[in-house]
Amino acid sequence: MESQGEPRRMAENANTIAFQPIADTGAGRVYAYEAVLRGAGDTSAQEIRASMDAEARVNFDRRCAVAAIRWAAAAGLGTSGARLCIPTFADAITAPSEHLLPALQAARACGVIPERLIFAIHDYEAVSGPHLAEIVHVYGKLGCLTAFVGLGPGQSGLGTCGRYKPDLVKLEPELVSGIASSWSRRILLEDLTPRLRSLGLKAIATGVDCPTVLEKLGGFGLHLVQGEAIAKPEAGTLPAPQLRRAAA
Repeated sequence: MESQGEPRRMAENANTIAFQPIADTGAGRVYAYEAVLRGAGDTSAQEIRASMDAEARVNFDRRCAVAAIRWAAAAGLGTSGARLCIPTFADAITAPSEHLLPALQAARACGVIPERLIFAIHDYEAVSGPHLAEIVHVYGKLGCLTAFVGLGPGQSGLGTCGRYKPDLVKLEPELVSGIASSWSRRILLEDLTPRLRSLGLKAIATGVDCPTVLEKLGGFGLHLVQGEAIAKPEAGTLPAPQLRRAAA
């Protein structure tokens, strides 16, 4: 298990974790807080990982998950009623139960039950089908939720999402933000949302950058939303946006 000094070491290495809410506009509450890793010069987790070898990426992924849990707990996750969404990368999950163990140990130490953890899996189409199935199965068996990240205008990942059944799917900002001004994007989303429901998948609309987009998403029945129109990521705190409950 990582030491309690892990968040401090990450900060000393110029990496920090901010939290951005995923709101449930149907219930008028925060559904989850997503941990957003940023490095020096505002570099993203993807950019930080790009310079690492395979083993370093695995260790980095685990350390980030542990730090996210500890920082969120310190910021008040336990009393917020919200889940914690932790980005992870499919190529780093070489052995799912082993990979998840440090995060579960940190969660137990912080009083966070596994059912409140969502692991948002990036690059899920880059690993084999059997391995992806094992990840979803093992994480679910251990009590955690999974989300596949990156379903966009091309809908290239829809078949994979339907086949391996994560608990949630994150829609790309490119698709979501475009519905305010693009008729074709609205048509795409109008076609996609009932297909996701028929597969039993909940969708999180990311990239919600203005009230117009937020309003239109409600018309599609999409109530899990994330973006700057809801709240920007903030380090060291769990932002609590004031949301009016969507009309039924």
